Amino acid sequence: MLVTKNVAELCSLLIDELYGELPSRIFSILLTRGRSSIPQLVQYTDMSLCELRHGLAVLLQQNLLFYQVDSNSEKAMYEANTDHAYNLLRIGKILEMVDSSFGAPAKDVMQSLLLLGQTRISDLVAAYQEKIDQAHQKLVKEEADPFLETNGVNGDSHAPKRLDLVIKTTAQLNSVICRLVEAELIDVVHAKTFLTPDDIYRDVEKEVLDTHFPGGPKGGKAKIELEEKIAEGLRKVRGESKSLKRKLEQNGTAAKRRKLFSGGGLSNGVHDVELDPALDPKQVIRINYEKCLVDLRNRRLVQCVTDTIGDTTAYVYGVLLKLLTKQLPRCRSDPMMDITEDDKDDCGKGFVTTDEILDSLKTSVDLSVGLGKAAKDKFSSRAAEKVSGHPPKKKIILEAEIDGDASADEEEEDEGSESDESDSDSDHKPANGTKVKFAGVATKENRLDRPGQLRQHLLLLAESNQHFVRHCGYNDWTVDFVPLMDVLREAELDSVIERKSGRQGLRLVRILRAKGKLDEKTLPNLALMKKNEIQQKMLEMQTAGFIQVQEVPRDNKADVKKSFFLWFVDLEKSINTLLDTSYKAMLRCVQVLEVIRQKEKDVLLLTKRSDVRGRERDVMRKEYYDRYARFQANEKKLFAQVMRIDDLVALLRDF
Repeated sequence: MLVTKNVAELCSLLIDELYGELPSRIFSILLTRGRSSIPQLVQYTDMSLCELRHGLAVLLQQNLLFYQVDSNSEKAMYEANTDHAYNLLRIGKILEMVDSSFGAPAKDVMQSLLLLGQTRISDLVAAYQEKIDQAHQKLVKEEADPFLETNGVNGDSHAPKRLDLVIKTTAQLNSVICRLVEAELIDVVHAKTFLTPDDIYRDVEKEVLDTHFPGGPKGGKAKIELEEKIAEGLRKVRGESKSLKRKLEQNGTAAKRRKLFSGGGLSNGVHDVELDPALDPKQVIRINYEKCLVDLRNRRLVQCVTDTIGDTTAYVYGVLLKLLTKQLPRCRSDPMMDITEDDKDDCGKGFVTTDEILDSLKTSVDLSVGLGKAAKDKFSSRAAEKVSGHPPKKKIILEAEIDGDASADEEEEDEGSESDESDSDSDHKPANGTKVKFAGVATKENRLDRPGQLRQHLLLLAESNQHFVRHCGYNDWTVDFVPLMDVLREAELDSVIERKSGRQGLRLVRILRAKGKLDEKTLPNLALMKKNEIQQKMLEMQTAGFIQVQEVPRDNKADVKKSFFLWFVDLEKSINTLLDTSYKAMLRCVQVLEVIRQKEKDVLLLTKRSDVRGRERDVMRKEYYDRYARFQANEKKLFAQVMRIDDLVALLRDF
């Protein structure tokens, strides 16, 4: 992650928001000064040694620091972990994703780990046991005093009493942790967890050189072998965090254990928790943000399909992504570890069959919804069932597509030009001339043809302009994440350019993207615009960072009057500029929120009182409550804006 000034300030404010000013000051100094020891931090921060150790302990507990002990001086050197610091923004999204995928108990456990940081399993069990004991004591008191208002429902003491807890037993807690470990949302903390990637690389490289190349690599073949050995060692270090998952897999996954013990009456209900093995209480666990990003990317893709195609197709796509990314550990491959095509985890390796998707679909979902019907002689089944054995290459924008107003429509017209108008009982007639009617009420025929309807939804995904799915076999489907995310990033960048520079600016960018570097004398003929209009628009977009200019002298003498000026699009630089602008916008939102808090400090202090909390409308005076309600509305708007900008950052940087 590229750490700019805006990123550094944003991460410091996030830590200040959640953990206080002391850890935030230490983190900010580490971002400014770089890797530092405790004596250096004492000098930089003007803190006492006790305060500094307390702040470092909080940061280490929350996985916000890297550290390494120097073998010569035996001093610990600390470095800021900006990736985990930024991920504090996504706590709400991660909890919502876990709640929808695994249920409320898993969300409660994840929330506890997000609050506690890296935690020993025994400590987590002890914390939940204390909550359970307190709830039992409260329940006993309520049963002993039937006149308490808290008994029953609406004061009815005869109503059944139960524990108001999400996790009711330690056995259930053990089962939930096992589920999250198997899903790789929880990782194990090992000896090299807090080393920076560069430190891990140097240690592995030194070990490989000492073991296999004592005299150093000699020749090109030896250098290639050295790189492979280093990548293998790095993957081994990365795999140490999955040791707990491997132990659970030795007993079979949760689904296999349920199937194995289904004959013994332990296949459903509360007895499911007894099927999971007891975890080592000394094991230290933490949240795996890389796997959380994979699931968040799936949700983003499903939402994109919902907006472009429909809800039912998006549900099918979500099931396909869940099956395909079950063993996918991260969104992007590491160039130091994944040096071969077989090692890359983010290229859609593997496939899912139609039968696997059909078995995972809910029977209550009507697959006939959202599908159009056309006569068999009006479309080419051979073209629809086309199998692609390799990922698609980068799309080349033709001159007909340079004007972004009608490129998609022209493509649809070309695809539908072979169809004639018939099928007189159709309900919908699109622009391409083929009459299509959409299935409305679920009939018996529709319910019986679920495999065919599922296949139509998958073909819709495969034939979309974004290529959400690739048909890699007759019954095999896969997703090429790298080209798919490139298409979505380019579309998002085009959307930003259109909002800032208008349709003319977007058209010029598409011309440069299709033709490459162009002289300013060539652009007017291609864009059909006046020269002064193009110059004004190009300077505007250059200032915004969307296009770049290169000076090419005619001869050896660098004379501006005798030089060519070539305009071109640098996609990576444009994305980095947009990312920095996004960080700055999020930083301003957090700063504005802090100013509003200082302004309403007296009201917020009043709401923290125990006799006011939860009863603000009834206890507070109207003028104070109106200020508090106004503050809550502004806070909600600012946080919503930050979350929307984070969606853009995730697409451009992480997915």
